[in-house]
Amino acid sequence: MNTPPPAPLAFVADGRRLVAAVPGARWLESIVVWTPGDPDELVTGDVETAVIVLAGTFDLVANGTAWPARGARREQFAGRPMAVYLPPHTTFRVSKGSGRLLLVSARQPAAGQAPTGREALAKKPLLPLAGSGKAFDPTSGEWRPAETFPTAPESLPPRRFARLPVGGCTLERVFAADYKAATLCLDEVVLPAGVTLPLGEVPDRPPGDEVLLFVHSEGEAVVGTGTRVTRSHGPGAFRLSPEQFAGLAVRAIDQRAYVAIGYAGKPASGS
Repeated sequence: MNTPPPAPLAFVADGRRLVAAVPGARWLESIVVWTPGDPDELVTGDVETAVIVLAGTFDLVANGTAWPARGARREQFAGRPMAVYLPPHTTFRVSKGSGRLLLVSARQPAAGQAPTGREALAKKPLLPLAGSGKAFDPTSGEWRPAETFPTAPESLPPRRFARLPVGGCTLERVFAADYKAATLCLDEVVLPAGVTLPLGEVPDRPPGDEVLLFVHSEGEAVVGTGTRVTRSHGPGAFRLSPEQFAGLAVRAIDQRAYVAIGYAGKPASGS
């Protein structure tokens, strides 16, 4: 089955960013294509954010944690992704590079009863060892990478991503369902020219109440039964229900098409 998608979200230019808000969504807030200056920065606000380096190489810093020379592809249509997880209220700085970033942001579930004692201390890096990248976890009594704490920004290299075959393509699972993000999961896949991807065939589809589909084509791509995404008109983004998502297909007509899929609202946050 290949059904018509809803109307695409509207991208609005905001300086070096193309921003599409997701009106009426419970979890999803926005998707942004950012061509940062050198240097440049943003603050995430009251959302968690998945960042994918679409193209280029950058020095990245989030809340004081630095990752130099991140990014390994000249364009999103070839090569493997590199990603960063940004928790709410994170200052994210970019420098010493050029290229494009994709940011998908979603609201976290409302906080329940605040943890206390050791549980509270285990949420963020404690007593970080200077120069080691490690912090103390009172629940295990061990020193572990500071980035792995739930409230810490984290850089995810390609080796962290599962590669899953689907429709003659290889899908990269950037944020899996068991990743520490409270609400977001994220996939990306590149379609060769002439290939159709039925989205219902995405393997082990991550959970979520809402799905955000992003399509950017080198030439022309078709979403559903006739919504066209062309290079000359820029990328397309669509807010979908899980049922709508499963009924759609994306086809790369004449050149490659890049597809990112954000899933928002894990079961624990959707209750």
